Amino acid sequence: MDIVLIGSGNVATVFGRKSFAAGHRIVQVYNRHGSSAEDLAKRLGAKETAAVSSIERNADLMIIALRDEAIAPFVRMLGPVKSLVTHTAGALPINEVRGVSDRYGVLYPLQSLRKEIEAIPPLSILVDGSEPETTARLKNFATTIAETVVEADDRTRLQYHLAATFVNNFTNHLFALTASYCEKENISFAVLQSLIEETVMRLRSASPDRVQTGPAFRNDQATIDKHRHLLREYPVLLGFYNLFTEEIIKFHSIRKTY
Repeated sequence: MDIVLIGSGNVATVFGRKSFAAGHRIVQVYNRHGSSAEDLAKRLGAKETAAVSSIERNADLMIIALRDEAIAPFVRMLGPVKSLVTHTAGALPINEVRGVSDRYGVLYPLQSLRKEIEAIPPLSILVDGSEPETTARLKNFATTIAETVVEADDRTRLQYHLAATFVNNFTNHLFALTASYCEKENISFAVLQSLIEETVMRLRSASPDRVQTGPAFRNDQATIDKHRHLLREYPVLLGFYNLFTEEIIKFHSIRKTY
């Protein structure tokens, strides 16, 4: 396919690189900051532009990979195109790009992407289209750049977006709080790396509730009290500790009654 990329950030860069590697042609990269678009365009053998009026409007596929709040203003400036137009946002409806083309849809990558990383992680892409033929075409394209492709309407996509917020954003914030605690207490966060990796790897073969461990799971109040004592000077961490401890005890006490 001939593809126009709108944006040159994390998602646009990864989509561009994966598409280029799969044999698609990136004909143009747009970014209102020309230097950013130029760097990506050179890597993909494409033209670059910083002018909306110069955007190619007849390519097979246009991928709008902008921040959520920037998509609607961009679409208003863009005007009618002949391309199949998609956005890449998980929390926005498909109709966000309705009106600029008869064919439109969504290509939402359910993955944490960074444009500076050379080794791109496996991709899962959630796909939706304005009609069945468009959905099928987007699914066919997505299979060329992603390991997993799932058809998902607005509600389903938002549900996945929410779930991803819990397993990615929230857990990473816990890592950040823990790293700060380790630094202040002069212990090494890096020592925990193998434990973090093992915890995640277990989920490949078992459900999360089946691999739960720790003092809350055992309802080990003596150890819990010791932990709380250590966290007296860390009220934020103590709040999370109390919340998760109570929820784990409750969750697994209910399961044991069945």
